[in-house]
Amino acid sequence: MRAPDCSSCESAVDHCHGTLIVHAARLTECTENDCVDLDYVRHTFVVDCADVAGGCACAEPGTARRLA
Repeated sequence: MRAPDCSSCESAVDHCHGTLIVHAARLTECTENDCVDLDYVRHTFVVDCADVAGGCACAEPGTARRLA
C-alpha cells in the first residue's frame, strides 16, 4: 500500500510498511497482510516475538528448543 508521505514510496524503493516479527526458530511474519517478501532489509521495524504485546507462545522458556 502506498503511503502519501513515504519517501520510499515516492522513490519506488522496494519496502514494506509493516513490522517484521522474528520468532524463536528464526521464522518471520509481517504485520502487513499484503507483504510478500519477508526479507529484513525491506522492513524499517524488526522485533523479536517476545517483545510483542501479549507475548508469543514460542518465546516461552524451552519452546525454542522444541521448534528448532
